[in-house]
Amino acid sequence: MSSFLVNKVGRMNLYDEKHQLILNTATQVFLRKGYLATNMEEIATEASVSKQTVYKHFTSKEALFIEIITNLTSRKTEESYNTLPVIDAVTDVRKFLVDYALAELSTLLTPEVIQLRRLVIGEAERFPNLAAIYFKNGPQVAFEKLSELFAHFCKRNLLQIADIKKAAEDFNWMVLSAYLNKAMFLGESSLPKLKEMRKHAEHSVSIFLKFYGKVEK
Repeated sequence: MSSFLVNKVGRMNLYDEKHQLILNTATQVFLRKGYLATNMEEIATEASVSKQTVYKHFTSKEALFIEIITNLTSRKTEESYNTLPVIDAVTDVRKFLVDYALAELSTLLTPEVIQLRRLVIGEAERFPNLAAIYFKNGPQVAFEKLSELFAHFCKRNLLQIADIKKAAEDFNWMVLSAYLNKAMFLGESSLPKLKEMRKHAEHSVSIFLKFYGKVEK
């Protein structure tokens, strides 16, 4: 590799590292202080970079916060699905859905997600576009992926669903709503342990399959 390419790759790596450093630092500042009280100068100070460097990577506070939202929601979505088997290989839909529900609970019921969710909702009135971006990259993605899964399982005669979109909403909120609401109001101390989440996942899937499961003839 030529020295030019080596230097170019080195500069790109340095840029990416600094970009991630600013992003990580800004996430902590936003979660600690809220959107309105956070400023770019404070982020630069805590990241040990200049304010000009921050603006070189992010053109505005809004652009920075939007990337925090998209980065976190995308990462959490990947974490939810990376532990699941390839859907073409699934024969036991009950086990798959329990694992799916448990992965969703384990990924979303974390202090980081709860804090960001609180922050976005708290600023939704003043900054509705930020809330819309969070919804688009978080809950909406979850509904769409569930709809794709359910459509696939219906084609394979593993589920029987007339309204796939409604079934996705039913499943998602049956799994998440109780714990998510509790965490939003009561904070980290209310987050459930793994054993409790598994029991809840199994219970939710049992109810779901009573309505949407394949009817044996």
